[in-house]
Amino acid sequence: MPTVEHLAGQWREWRHAHVTTMFRPYGWTSLVAQYWLEPNDSGVTFELLPGTWSVEDGKVMYTPPASGPNLSVNGEYPIGPVEIIPGRNQTYGHGRSVPVYFGECEVETIVRTTQDGQKLYGVRVRDPRKATPIAEAGVTAYDYDPAWRIPGTYTPAPITDYEAETVEAGVRESTPRIGTFTFEHNGRSYTLVLIGKETAAGTIQPVAHFRDLTNGKTTYAAGRVVELHFTDETNTRIDWIDFNYAVALPCAFTNFVTCPIAPPENHLDFEVLAGEKKPERQVERTMTYRKDASAA
Repeated sequence: MPTVEHLAGQWREWRHAHVTTMFRPYGWTSLVAQYWLEPNDSGVTFELLPGTWSVEDGKVMYTPPASGPNLSVNGEYPIGPVEIIPGRNQTYGHGRSVPVYFGECEVETIVRTTQDGQKLYGVRVRDPRKATPIAEAGVTAYDYDPAWRIPGTYTPAPITDYEAETVEAGVRESTPRIGTFTFEHNGRSYTLVLIGKETAAGTIQPVAHFRDLTNGKTTYAAGRVVELHFTDETNTRIDWIDFNYAVALPCAFTNFVTCPIAPPENHLDFEVLAGEKKPERQVERTMTYRKDASAA
């Protein structure tokens, strides 16, 4: 195992980069709206955006107004209907999504499902003028403790999409499960279900979404996530989980997200006294998905 100084130094650099990314101009705290479209919706208008919005053959379509303000889609002003491809542009930039702006604001679309399995399409707005400054966020973490870098064993499994409940009532998000990670703590064995998060490079990042007995006390009430790392070229081996890298989900900072609920299998019966603590600024949870309120 590397020296404590090495591990702590690497964590400090990562921690700085993570916090900076969270509070960047188009980061999670800049979200100001989350609208919803259902299959076959047509001619819907949204308060903060121009034109009309529709869903056609599973695609979110934007139609610009005959005159007046317009979106910028991949550096151009559309003159007719155009698809707004799902994907988080500034935050992750994955998939085929392209940059979409309305003035200073960034616009993005997402695909989710309802509890009965019907497709649901979200349109989000990010306003850098509303982003929370780092100095005001009140985000802190436990000091690095090498005792929370725990060895274990990864058991790969065929990738399966699991429709997880989210903090947004009535909305589910697909979370691809890629296997499990087993480790020991205080003489007991624990197994966490891992999801595979797609990265901008098109690779898979293993992630454990867990709850523990610090939630609601010193850490975010809805649980935290921690990234794990493959240690071989075939992506079939993970040697440790480092809970010092655990962070709150974006829903700790904004209402306009659909963070999944931690799976029951990942509820730990001990305190994980490592990683990110709950932010000082608390978000009062309100729902954005209402069938009778998706249109302005």
